[in-house]
Amino acid sequence: MSDEDARGTGPRDRAGDDAPEPDALAATAEAAVRTAGKYLAERFRDGGTVGDYGTDDVKAEADEAAERLIFDRIRADFPDHALRGEESGRPGDGPVEWIVDPLDGTNNYAVDYPSIATAAAARVGDDTLVAAIHEPLVDDCYVAVRGDGARLNGDPLTAAPRDRPLDRSTVSLIVGLPAVRDADRRAEADRIRAALRDRCKRVLETWSPCVDWGLLARGSVAGVVCAYPDPFEQEAGELLAAEAGAVSAAGGRYYVGAADEATLAALVKTLPDGTVG
Repeated sequence: MSDEDARGTGPRDRAGDDAPEPDALAATAEAAVRTAGKYLAERFRDGGTVGDYGTDDVKAEADEAAERLIFDRIRADFPDHALRGEESGRPGDGPVEWIVDPLDGTNNYAVDYPSIATAAAARVGDDTLVAAIHEPLVDDCYVAVRGDGARLNGDPLTAAPRDRPLDRSTVSLIVGLPAVRDADRRAEADRIRAALRDRCKRVLETWSPCVDWGLLARGSVAGVVCAYPDPFEQEAGELLAAEAGAVSAAGGRYYVGAADEATLAALVKTLPDGTVG
């Protein structure tokens, strides 16, 4: 995704006649993820992490409950909008489509590891207009509006590059389920992981992509490399990174975001040739 594509010509130029103002969408997105986040935090601390365990994923009971809370909050403000959730998978119809990940980091949640988030993004056509990500266990809430910047707990946010070389920096690696579930893609991700370790001080894998996106947006990590990413986190994450000032390169299978152009170029070199533009 180019920087021009990421920022567009301003939120109100792209929203369309039938779409609400982006500020209204952002307020609803933040309220929705905070509502679900509060529920998840309470269940986490009460030991409410029961779920079905598979070989490569977990479905916690809290996923569906959190998704219902987000949907209900969005419907209260925008009853005619389409809702697409990771659990329900029903796109629906409407002038705006909401893409929701109610519990990002379910595997972490299921083993009481405190690295989780909840996310919602609103799209009109091909444009993601707003995004909100809430990390309920630390109570950090990121909100991004296309063309109008990003905020963390209400304060302006920037992915300011840190004055250190890549070999002294931390980079996040996100491997989506399409790679985890395919032997060839999993081997490809293993090669990328090894290449990143050769270039970076540390390769971080949180198993909660929205947490990684927040780290990039606030300048805590030098970059994020996504292999076969899942769309439910990616929609919110890409907009947050772009509006925080991160630079990026993307292709059909990969996305790379970084705090500066030099880091971006170095990270792209770790990927198979021709996979990002």
